[in-house]
Amino acid sequence: MEKKISLLAIALGLVIFCSGQTTGSKKTTPPKNTCVNYTFANSSFASGESLTYAMSYTLMFIWTDVGEVTFTATDDTYLGKDALHFRAVGKSYPFYDNFFKVRDVYEAWVHPKTLKPFYFNREVDEGGYTINNIYTFDWKTNLLYAYIKRKNRPEKHDTLAVLPCSIDIVSVLYYCRNIDYSSAKINQKFPISLALDDELYTVLYRYQGKEEIDVKGLGRFRCLKFGIGLVKGSVFSGKEELTLWVTDDDNKIPIYIESPIKVGTVRGRVIGMKNLKYPLTSKVQK
Repeated sequence: MEKKISLLAIALGLVIFCSGQTTGSKKTTPPKNTCVNYTFANSSFASGESLTYAMSYTLMFIWTDVGEVTFTATDDTYLGKDALHFRAVGKSYPFYDNFFKVRDVYEAWVHPKTLKPFYFNREVDEGGYTINNIYTFDWKTNLLYAYIKRKNRPEKHDTLAVLPCSIDIVSVLYYCRNIDYSSAKINQKFPISLALDDELYTVLYRYQGKEEIDVKGLGRFRCLKFGIGLVKGSVFSGKEELTLWVTDDDNKIPIYIESPIKVGTVRGRVIGMKNLKYPLTSKVQK
């Protein structure tokens, strides 16, 4: 069950598909030049924002919504310091629970301006397979202290050396929204150092230009289009590429996701947006 497809992972867009090297554990040294230490102040979203995605699966041209994921960003504190609290909650719909029940919660507390993570917690229950994953980031030493507990396995404690730009799998959604793509060239690659389980992954996502796309129930949007390579496993063959559409406005909302898998295709689309920081100017008016 460990490698069954995760609704939340697909919605995050950068969770289970990585390209490039991985580093091991036990204070391993991360590969050099595998990401850019982007510097920016948070500009694309505000505290109180909420995004909800419906996750769909198709086999033989019949699309079925099987679950949803909600992302929220709120003001909070961490060890007495101001922080942003990112929370992502994924669940399968009741009819799909009989096939594969998903109840996932991912949380991160980050610096409110740089979005550097302080603390990350992951609680996953997918088809009865459970994972608890906790990270504590120490930016003075550039070390990450990891705790991993999987069902029917002993607890694992580990230490990873991280890059100044390393990030967790919840914060990455917001981090990437704050990168300036205005000068991006077709096929330009943006590297991210991503912590997952007890490893660091180098994720490369490729800018593919601008495109308009229809989103069921919401209308048509002008978008930035990105392609991301998928890691080989029980769900992916390693030859696929996930496609991600991001609204071409100041919010930079990942509004639509599509990925082929070994059997069928998975899609994610926004079905609810609350408390956006900016007007949704990317929506095409009829």
